[in-house]
Amino acid sequence: MIRKSTLSLNSANVGKLQKLRELVQEYQCVIQAYIDRLWEWEIFQGSFVKQDILDEVTTWLSAAAKQCAGKQALQIVKSQRKKKNKTKPEFRGNVVELDSRLLVIQEGRNKFDLWITFRGLGKYNPILLPAQRHKHFLGFTNWERKKSARLRIEAQGLFLDVFFEQEAPKPKSGFALGLDCGYLKLAVTSDGQVLGTELSAKAEKISRKTQGSKAFKRALIERDQYIDYTVKQLDLMGIGTIVVEALKNVKHKSKGKIQRKVMNKLQRWTYPRFLSRLSQWCEISGVRIHSTAPAYTSQQCSSCGFIHKENREGESFRCGRCGHAEDADFNASKNILNRFIFPEATEPGLQVVPSVC
Repeated sequence: MIRKSTLSLNSANVGKLQKLRELVQEYQCVIQAYIDRLWEWEIFQGSFVKQDILDEVTTWLSAAAKQCAGKQALQIVKSQRKKKNKTKPEFRGNVVELDSRLLVIQEGRNKFDLWITFRGLGKYNPILLPAQRHKHFLGFTNWERKKSARLRIEAQGLFLDVFFEQEAPKPKSGFALGLDCGYLKLAVTSDGQVLGTELSAKAEKISRKTQGSKAFKRALIERDQYIDYTVKQLDLMGIGTIVVEALKNVKHKSKGKIQRKVMNKLQRWTYPRFLSRLSQWCEISGVRIHSTAPAYTSQQCSSCGFIHKENREGESFRCGRCGHAEDADFNASKNILNRFIFPEATEPGLQVVPSVC
């Protein structure tokens, strides 16, 4: 398992930060130059760039820095190798990969408990910057820190992504759990857990802010932190597998079918982030995650299998055939679980029972 924690470098003085910005800018030019040469020579594989190609580019970067830039360029070019219609990449990112030859992270004893040394860069050597651990970073105390890191320039300043790794626990045995992810309730499980009931309020708060403003960005962060917190509240005791819906293009072809006010909130619903955090939490917990077809899970009766769009009304579900009634999301979570236990249920069309007029 590999996880990332980000450190702010913005406590350093202006002169040092400017040097780092110039470093990233030089890296950008060098990486693009290597991409051009790799593309010209049709080099789409390998782990390192040959020295003769590295020497073709004139730069003030050191030999070690050029090797790092070349490796990053090669990874970018390799992303095109399996594509039928290959297009030469244009590197425009403000991100550079640095290995242990160019970066050292040491503990400090004063106000700043970390000191980061950028070395072996060529023109600027070395650059010493302070940083502070935070709660997320401290959460990886027992993990092994990788020697490589990623330097980024964002609108808010300069940041360093530090990576940690740990061997993933072996998948454990246990029961399967169905999970329905929604907007009003972030997660409802087939064993009755209801999590994330404040998500819609977080989305409402975002919709009231001016897009791009500081308040808007703070609201986005608050939502994301709430999702992260909610995922960790999921009780996985005795659970070996979690089954979720394979949701894609939630808003596809929804224009005109959903009220504009509702759509404005729905676009703040981040299912991909929830699924990503859920996958990470399951990996750490030794729980497998399985996806299944989402069709009709909200319309199908988990008791008798009857499917009809009128079965669900808002947050309530009542079967038009057998009369089974319960929370709509809870009913859906049980359908999701049933499709895992009974694979034939992944063919919803085979289960549809026509309504009686």
